[in-house]
Amino acid sequence: MILQRLKQLLWPLRPVLLPIWRRCRPFVQSVQLRRQGITPPAGPLVPLELKPGEAVRPLTKNEFEAVASRYPYYKSRWGYMSVACRIAGELIERYDLQSALELGPHLRPVIVGADVMDRSANTELRSEGQVIIHDATDAPWPIADGQYGLFVGLQVFEHLSTLQNVAFREVCRVARHAIISLPIDWEMDDPKNVHHRISHEKALSWFEPMTPTRIEVGNGGPKKRMIYVFENLDAERIRDISPMN
Repeated sequence: MILQRLKQLLWPLRPVLLPIWRRCRPFVQSVQLRRQGITPPAGPLVPLELKPGEAVRPLTKNEFEAVASRYPYYKSRWGYMSVACRIAGELIERYDLQSALELGPHLRPVIVGADVMDRSANTELRSEGQVIIHDATDAPWPIADGQYGLFVGLQVFEHLSTLQNVAFREVCRVARHAIISLPIDWEMDDPKNVHHRISHEKALSWFEPMTPTRIEVGNGGPKKRMIYVFENLDAERIRDISPMN
């Protein structure tokens, strides 16, 4: 309860504290690993390789485990990330996708070769593609219509204040297919926490007027994550309907 209260008090200072935390995070995470008897690998993360003729591909389990061995944040996340990677691999192969955009990855995209969009620069981020600094709630994004074959946003849409539909309409404009994961039905101690009680119905409202092609369970349990998959997004249909506020 004390920790939740502290988070609530510090939330307005997030724009100031986040850059400081990003500088301190490697040291803190190194201490956490050593307390567990784990010696973190030396050196920063490095961009990953693509095979000749390969434009984008999902992260492999071995590559994920190499990241997780260094950063505790990733240790419990292979469940839903593996589902997202599997789906991404299916879409890349089925539609011969040559480009991808990932929104707000923690330290590296789950799509090797993807461009990244985030609201602020992160010196720890390792990606093979271009990094676009832009707030996803600010439309239009500085991206051309249909520029990407695939959009990926894992556990980020809940952080977009009340402007999820604005951001999703931009997803439909810039990408042909999308994979979005969300925390569903979480009970948080602080009701103001952005993860608190996001229902499946509320999530679907963020995607209107589109409906997912399919929905898969990323991981079950009390901290359930659902993965919403959209194939052949229709940007023209979005344009025909006035934007939501």
